[in-house]
Amino acid sequence: MLGQAKNIKGFNLLELIVVLTIVGVISAVAYPNFSSWNKERKVRAAVIKIETLVRNAYVQTERGTFAYVQVLFNNNNDQLVVTSKGITMANLVTKMNDMNDEWNTNPQLRCNVNDDGYWDTDQDTTSDDIRNAVYSITLTDVSTNFSDTPSAVCFARNGKFHEASGELTSNAATGVPHQFVYICRRDRANPICDINDTSGDVDVCPGSEIMMSRVHWNRFGNMQVSKFVNEYILDPTSKEKRWECENPNYVYE
Repeated sequence: MLGQAKNIKGFNLLELIVVLTIVGVISAVAYPNFSSWNKERKVRAAVIKIETLVRNAYVQTERGTFAYVQVLFNNNNDQLVVTSKGITMANLVTKMNDMNDEWNTNPQLRCNVNDDGYWDTDQDTTSDDIRNAVYSITLTDVSTNFSDTPSAVCFARNGKFHEASGELTSNAATGVPHQFVYICRRDRANPICDINDTSGDVDVCPGSEIMMSRVHWNRFGNMQVSKFVNEYILDPTSKEKRWECENPNYVYE
């Protein structure tokens, strides 16, 4: 007995073309939003890593691992490397008691960025526990507002000492540090964060899309992150983007 014939039909060429066209249109519309979200996600993830590293470096002074710590920023056109270093209490006491030591004669140089054995974590003779108490991260998706010049900020327990070097110094004569570092998305058009402001009080209003945050600190290791939000309206005449800078930043957890 013959079974009932099944009426099975597939897509014809025209239907397949229509489906592919719809998928292509949806992808074209969604991709810019996904791309922007993905870039912002990378910036936020990097900011959290940097904030955590700075916080952990300070915590080492509270735990007694080090008496004085440094967070060093090395930035170039390819990557941003952030590393912590430290001086033990015994070494710091020796420096403080030697009136001829640069610690006392040139306090603006305390946050030394030279790799010359100044930091206990750089010395081969130091115990593995000390040399291994170093945090380091390498970030290829983000940059800062300075490059080529290693810059650092330093902390001590209870905020007793707080200095900086390089671009993180607000006063080169005293070594007084800035209280933040800018972090932005890295790309060919922006190998460094496109901002000249170092005071933190000036609005940022770029002429193109830029994703930028600041990692804030104080001498007592308190941390905060702020994010610049670049909002714009359409010019009623030219229909082009016009950046609005009245309230360009807000704080997120």
